[in-house]
Amino acid sequence: MFKSSLLAAAVLALALPAAQAGTVFDNLASSRDGSDPLLSYGPLADSFHTGSDAGYVLSSITALLKSGSADVVGDIRVSLLADNANTPGSVLATLGTLSSAAVSTADFASYVFTPANGVQLAADTTYWIAIEALSPNAVEWSWSGDLGATGVAGGYNYNALMGVSSNAAFAPYQMAVSVQAVPEPASVALLLGGLGLVGLWRNGRRGGTPAP
Repeated sequence: MFKSSLLAAAVLALALPAAQAGTVFDNLASSRDGSDPLLSYGPLADSFHTGSDAGYVLSSITALLKSGSADVVGDIRVSLLADNANTPGSVLATLGTLSSAAVSTADFASYVFTPANGVQLAADTTYWIAIEALSPNAVEWSWSGDLGATGVAGGYNYNALMGVSSNAAFAPYQMAVSVQAVPEPASVALLLGGLGLVGLWRNGRRGGTPAP
């Protein structure tokens, strides 16, 4: 029994590697070169592109925000949008809301938005993260001209005044998009096949060897 459990664990480890977590966009550590207010420029949005794995689950979004005033308090909303020919498309999921009262007025800080349920992302696909003011507030989203940060080159950003701009032409907003890769179908099939072999092996052991 113990040996069969070890064999099953070995097959599981070989057939289905742990899902890989990572970031597909991250310029949080880049220099802050400016910021835009959500109320007068919003909604504000950045695009990001997934890799070539079979698929992903969106883990969290982190945005670099600051409130320009504690006297104007309202709510903001962060959403995942589809891409429509390099422009923000339809809303796919709401990732979270936040009161501006919870946003620092002293300096820009990182605020994390985690989906309540896993949001599936397709491989090799462009999406957008949008932040908007739901009611009057003084929240600003910082931007950086660092094109060398993860996922920045080749992307796009949007604000209501300028419309869509390439990241090379107009600096993108500062955020990090964390994802977890979904195992490829071939790995799942290998796992099922391996577990089937383990089952046959254990059944053979139970049957024993007939006495001569």
